[in-house]
Amino acid sequence: MKDLISELIERLKNADKEWTDAISSGVNIHDFEMYQRRLGNLEGLRHARQILESILSEDDEDNNN
Repeated sequence: MKDLISELIERLKNADKEWTDAISSGVNIHDFEMYQRRLGNLEGLRHARQILESILSEDDEDNNN
């Protein structure tokens, strides 16, 4: 299970960078609503990564006990 979660975390990190770069550059952001939507998506990616990292750390704690 650890390998799958690690892979998901890595992909979410890559997606985070892509979204951050896209928002910073303003590419395909034509109005404030679109900007807010992109920020919401970025926040969702970060939240998902936090959940997965939490699961991974719980798994590590279980293995150490």
